[in-house]
Amino acid sequence: MKKPSPHATAARKARKVPPQEPPSPPLRSSGTIVFAGLCYLFTGFAFSYVDRGRMAFGVFCVLWLAWAVLGFGAGVLNWRGGEGAGRGLWRGMALVGLVLALVPGFLLYPFARWVCLVLMVVMGARAAQLRTRRDLYFTMTVVFTVCFLTTTHYAADWSLWFYLGPAWLFGALALAWLHAEGVDLSRWTQLSMTTGFVAVSCVIAACLFLFVPRPPVLGFGFLPGGDVPGLYEPPFGNQADGRGEQRAGGQGGSAGSGSAGNQGGGWGGAARPGQSRPRPGPAPSPWDRMLDGMRDAGRDPFAPQWQRGAINGALDAAQALRNWLRGSGPSASSPGGSGGTGEPGDPQAEPPPPSGGEAGVGNPLVLLAMALAAWLLWRYRYRWAPRLALAVAWSLSRWFPERSMQVSARALTWCLRARRHLPLPGQSVREHWSSAPGLAPLAHQWTQRALETYCATRFGGVPATRARALRLREDVLGAADVMNGAMPELSR
Repeated sequence: MKKPSPHATAARKARKVPPQEPPSPPLRSSGTIVFAGLCYLFTGFAFSYVDRGRMAFGVFCVLWLAWAVLGFGAGVLNWRGGEGAGRGLWRGMALVGLVLALVPGFLLYPFARWVCLVLMVVMGARAAQLRTRRDLYFTMTVVFTVCFLTTTHYAADWSLWFYLGPAWLFGALALAWLHAEGVDLSRWTQLSMTTGFVAVSCVIAACLFLFVPRPPVLGFGFLPGGDVPGLYEPPFGNQADGRGEQRAGGQGGSAGSGSAGNQGGGWGGAARPGQSRPRPGPAPSPWDRMLDGMRDAGRDPFAPQWQRGAINGALDAAQALRNWLRGSGPSASSPGGSGGTGEPGDPQAEPPPPSGGEAGVGNPLVLLAMALAAWLLWRYRYRWAPRLALAVAWSLSRWFPERSMQVSARALTWCLRARRHLPLPGQSVREHWSSAPGLAPLAHQWTQRALETYCATRFGGVPATRARALRLREDVLGAADVMNGAMPELSR
């Protein structure tokens, strides 16, 4: 029998060995772990917030804070360590968390929320060894899953955004930090760009929520029997009880509406959070109904005091703004406001008279003036923005000289942009500043001095000090004054 060749045997053995999975890339910045920990922390707050009526919300917040600091704090300290760094802490926290999840946790929560609790506890303990992208993706997946399941809780209302909003913001910052690890962007640029993107997304979502009608079909939009009908009337009325019909059409008769008058909203009765109080009088506008329905969250005795104060203050400001835009005085409070007793004879409960011609003309003029001012600010942004940036650079020069020099350099870049000298793709700071055409000799001299001071610190290894930061600011200020024509005698 012919023996197989050594090459065939080696090839056969190589085919039997399963291919090994490539290792996950390590994290290059501890900022990603910090933002992931903050996202985890606020998700834990939101998880316990929906049970605030039957559990001590403050105690659970302290427990979540301690657990997040232990896990993610150790992750920040161990992210540059070896393979076994943080393994002992991770095992100890996992054991303690498993005991807590089994003994009191299984008795306190239903099965779905108990699974979420176990996942959160385990991921908080596992964060002590959070060093690779795979670990971060797994952690963020668990956190966002718990967020989505928390929003489906029966006690979840709009005030949950006090905790889910920061959680999703910090989650977006963690993913942005991870995405920009290989990009030459400063931390402030990443922070501002990501925060701006999240803010624009929230504004778009709020506009869609407030102005786009959604039919109550297949569970989407406002259901006919829901507690918050939104800014549009439910097309089929309220089929569950009389509360929504009273809010939508006003008090057609409290005596003939059955239990609607007795089931009032608020935390004094049997209503749920977010339910508005039916009041006599003319039918309120959709915006007033929305503000009225949101006020019950400010009367929640189980919510933290600072949250109730923030809710009431924000709603009072929104109502005052609405009264101002409507042309009525502060006495024209809405049915959901704090003014008036709600009785038919109360003068504050009467609808405000239509605004006169003077007030009606004043509001469009104010809006036109605001639009004109906004256009002028945008049109001449490269003239006033350098001045503002140099003032900020002076205030930062004592404690943060390196940041002060970066702000001064940005001010000089804006001055060159005002002269239609834009940086080209891939162009360095030295190439951009040195190639500025049409500069006066004195402006060119100050620009070169600022360039040498900035590049010596940015690329030459010279330490940033307060004296160098103030010198760079003075050079940029002199060049900006000459470029903007503040000193015409020096522009020749």
